[in-house]
Amino acid sequence: MLDTARWTVLAPLLQAATAGPDLLDATIRGLTPQAVAAEVVAETGEHDVRLDLVFDGVTTSHLRTDSDVVVTLGLADAVRGLYAGRPWSSLSVRTPDPEMDERGIAGWFADRKGVPQAVQGLLSALRPQRRDLGELAVELGTDKWGDLHWYTQHYERHFARLRTEPVRLLEIGIGGYDDPDRGGGSLRMWERFFPRGLVVGLDIAHKNVRGPRITTVRGDQSDAEFLDRLGRELGPFDIVIDDGSHLNDHVRTSFHALFPHVRSGGLYVVGPADRVLAFLGRAPGGHGRHVDRPAQVLCGWTEPRGDR
Repeated sequence: MLDTARWTVLAPLLQAATAGPDLLDATIRGLTPQAVAAEVVAETGEHDVRLDLVFDGVTTSHLRTDSDVVVTLGLADAVRGLYAGRPWSSLSVRTPDPEMDERGIAGWFADRKGVPQAVQGLLSALRPQRRDLGELAVELGTDKWGDLHWYTQHYERHFARLRTEPVRLLEIGIGGYDDPDRGGGSLRMWERFFPRGLVVGLDIAHKNVRGPRITTVRGDQSDAEFLDRLGRELGPFDIVIDDGSHLNDHVRTSFHALFPHVRSGGLYVVGPADRVLAFLGRAPGGHGRHVDRPAQVLCGWTEPRGDR
């Protein structure tokens, strides 16, 4: 069995992030405020600030709990800002007010040095700005940017309609070959690009990629039975990206096994070895279909021909 325990909190929380206040509050209560707060804190990273999250009149402190720089935010507000980019209505910030001493105003400012940066760093993490996919690719070290592949412009165009949705994305091929500590740049890129996305990376080698909404699975993309089980347990997927071995038999096997687990209107993408970006189009039931030459070939594999 694949480990889906991490998604028991995240999946319903991401779904409810854009819901009305009553539904979101009910979701938080059902998942428990402690579990939801843990997910919020995992997304923010480390900061030299105390973060107080408030829900149903109860305040819990997180991050650097001994700091006298305190950011206070309603837990539901934090969820909306983090996953849906919504403005906050409950934000308050408390900073120390050092006493004036013999150093005068220069000493007063020196004691406050770093406070604005620390507070703004946390606020930016709690409500990340939407960034261009190319920028994310460069920052996170994936080869899907230009200079090698020039894929990001195509990905961004086709994935734009799903960017704010609670998507599930599977990428075959994590990168870094057999080194467990290399690769994963594109998984991190997808996690940042889709603020409500759950990202699954599949690789034949063990990988230590970590992220609040990233799950990695070790397996063989030529194993149809394994892929079907993966689709049943972690899908259905809104997006599948095959950037794995690039071997024809493997690509064909993966497509046959995984395409039935692509959600209606979803996308199945193949990045072939010759760097041609092949969008197979939307799953059955989607509106419209874009098929280029490589996709026609792959789709042809699924249909018997008279001369075979």
